[in-house]
Amino acid sequence: MKKIVLVLGLIILIGACLWMFFLDSEKLPPENSAGKNIYYTMITGLGIQDDNGRYNYELTSYNGKGHERRLGFSAGKQLREGAYVQLYHTLLRGVTHWEEVAFKELPEAVQRRYRQ
Repeated sequence: MKKIVLVLGLIILIGACLWMFFLDSEKLPPENSAGKNIYYTMITGLGIQDDNGRYNYELTSYNGKGHERRLGFSAGKQLREGAYVQLYHTLLRGVTHWEEVAFKELPEAVQRRYRQ
């Protein structure tokens, strides 16, 4: 019985340490880019308004090296047609934050994709 309690306590302790290591509170705010992949996209279309009044977009996006990926995200307002947007994406949570950027702020590989 003591061995079971000891092993269970050890598993809980290791789990708590891993939790603190991987889910650092500074990495959790959506606008913090730590631990997130950054993608860039151009707004095409008006977005689809849902029941909550948010606008949903699903657009082709590019990372800093120009690799393509289709990402979906939502915004509280309708985004300007033709605007360039920087997206913060995580594997589990998807797009957590977006912000509009100028064309000259895009990485060179992404600029080349949009010039084509």
